[in-house]
Amino acid sequence: MSNIRRGWVVTSAAFVANFVTFGVLFSFGIFLTPIADSFDTSTGPVAPLFSTAVCFYYLAGAVAGRFSDRVGVRPVVVTGAIFMTIGLIVSARASALWQLYLVYAPLVGSAVGCCYPPMIGTVGRWFEERRTAAISLVLAGVGMGTFVGPIVSRVLIDAWGWRSTLGIYAAFSAVLLVACAIASSDAPIKPDSKQLGLSAILRSKKFLTLYGALILGGPGFYAPLAFYNDHAVSEGTGSQAAALLVGVVGASSVVARLIISALGDRFIPMRQYRFGQLLMVACLVLWLSAGNSYGLFFLSALFHGVGWAVWFTAAPNVLADWFGVADLGGALGTFYTALGFGALAGPAVLGFVIDSSGYETAIVMVICSSVVAWLACFFPERL
Repeated sequence: MSNIRRGWVVTSAAFVANFVTFGVLFSFGIFLTPIADSFDTSTGPVAPLFSTAVCFYYLAGAVAGRFSDRVGVRPVVVTGAIFMTIGLIVSARASALWQLYLVYAPLVGSAVGCCYPPMIGTVGRWFEERRTAAISLVLAGVGMGTFVGPIVSRVLIDAWGWRSTLGIYAAFSAVLLVACAIASSDAPIKPDSKQLGLSAILRSKKFLTLYGALILGGPGFYAPLAFYNDHAVSEGTGSQAAALLVGVVGASSVVARLIISALGDRFIPMRQYRFGQLLMVACLVLWLSAGNSYGLFFLSALFHGVGWAVWFTAAPNVLADWFGVADLGGALGTFYTALGFGALAGPAVLGFVIDSSGYETAIVMVICSSVVAWLACFFPERL
């Protein structure tokens, strides 16, 4: 098999791995109320479970990305398959909320981290001329999982409950992620590739400035994914229509990523990155304005998906342009830990803000942090 064909096989495996892991993780908003009801509590104590899982995803991604750059992607993805399967099975049998924090958050979150940065780093090394197209297709798997996961979760939870749904996801995750690991392989090493070393990358002013901006942008990115469903329901939207909102995020991001893939390397990565963040600010303003208008909820979700696609497709290409691809998995995994901190400051804090002051106060908070994050992204190119 030629290197080009092999590269597209690895890209397809990365698409499926992201579809599975993010489909499970980003369905959490549909599980939020059923879990709270099961343990006789409100959404406030449950919402940080999502934030904690996301934090583990980014922390694990930093380690897994670095590890895959050095020893290969396949053992890392197998580890992710084991974490996901065990985490879902044990979580389905939890008898207290603290057990989900002990099992679901670290294992499911780490499973995502074992697949996302390592697979993107590997795909980035397989391609040179078509790198943007390949990475866009990999990230389309994230959007497709975000689209399908919440809709399927709503149907399964309504039919069999959240515990059985986690068990079903465990079985599918085990089979599909192991298959992805088997299909994955590492790109041939190019002797002339740029190798700055991960420590030099992480100490650079460009990296640190963009990292700080991403911390500020994290709460605004994750708040809609965690709270669209319950907010829409509280405004009188039916449960099926509310569940569709996160699906709209995923579907619109898939379409946007496929368009970006088809257009190829026509965008300047840093300009694309800033434009994606600006779209996220527009998403939050529409959410704040929604009230009981499902149309504005829907439009906000649409902007979220497109902004997500534009923003996150640009990130690996920004780092590849600045620092090369030899340490792309480790650099990207470390870079995304900034979103982990943002996630902790987002859904974890906002769940209690919503309980005490309402959704509007929480949304205004993330609009402010997202605007500052967008402005901060104009500084790295001056360094």
